Amino acid sequence: MIPRNSFINKIRELTYSYKSQQKRTYLYRKSGGTHYISVPMADLLEDEYVVSTLKQAGCSEDEVRNFLKAAKT
Repeated sequence: MIPRNSFINKIRELTYSYKSQQKRTYLYRKSGGTHYISVPMADLLEDEYVVSTLKQAGCSEDEVRNFLKAAKT
């Protein structure tokens, strides 16, 4: 499980910014583009969700692996 705040900091590094709030999620949108990420409001996020979302956002396998290690410590 990955803390939501760590995940949000990572996607901000990838130039995503807060767009709006839904009933159970926050929406982050890529600056200068149309791609968005829906982040659950839960305090801890599933590893599979984080890996999948970061890969879609353009992170390499090594970047994702390093982020998971850092976020879990």
